[in-house]
Amino acid sequence: MSTSVKMSSKNQIVVPSEARKALGLKPGERLLVTLRDDDVIEMRKAAADPAARLEGLIPASGDDDGLWPEVRGG
Repeated sequence: MSTSVKMSSKNQIVVPSEARKALGLKPGERLLVTLRDDDVIEMRKAAADPAARLEGLIPASGDDDGLWPEVRGG
């Protein structure tokens, strides 16, 4: 598959729907972008980050009273 995309004034591009469907991309997922020596840009679906799934489970306020002692370091 080959298609043309246009970069916006904010340097953004839209991944064509055929590519999104083929890769099974969902909103919020990441792509790994690689620039090859021959001026070719490669885009691949990035591997899932296991740490990202834990984001938000621990309060960001610094209030750790509700955490298990093991998590607090105690």
